[in-house]
Amino acid sequence: MKKILFVTALAFAAMSSHTTKAQAVDTAQVRLQLQQQRAAEAKATLEAQKQQTAASRSNVDATKSQLEDQKSALREQKRQMKEQKLQLNREKDAAKEARRQEKAAKQVLRDEKRKAKEAKKASKL
Repeated sequence: MKKILFVTALAFAAMSSHTTKAQAVDTAQVRLQLQQQRAAEAKATLEAQKQQTAASRSNVDATKSQLEDQKSALREQKRQMKEQKLQLNREKDAAKEARRQEKAAKQVLRDEKRKAKEAKKASKL
C-alpha cells in the first residue's frame, strides 16, 4: 500500500511538474505573442505617422507653390497697373497739350479777327 501511495504521489508530482513546465512554456509563448503584437502595432502606428507626415509635407509644398503662384500673379498685376498708370499719364499729358494748342489756336483766331476788324475800320476811315 505504501508502494502504491508512493507511486501515485510520484505520478502526481511528475504530472504537476510537467503541468508547471507546460504552463511556463505557454506563459512565455503568450508573452512573446503579446510582445510581437505590440511591436507590430507600433510598427503600423509608425508607418501611419510616416504617411501622415508625408501627406502634410506634400500639403505644405502645394501651399507654398500656390503662394508663389499668387505672388507671381500679384507682381504681374502690379506691373500691369503701373503700365496702365503710365499710359494714363501719357494720355493726360497729350490731352493737356491738345487743350493748350486749341487755346493758342483760338487766341490766334481772335487776334486775327481783331486785326481784320481793325484793318476794316482803318480802311473805312
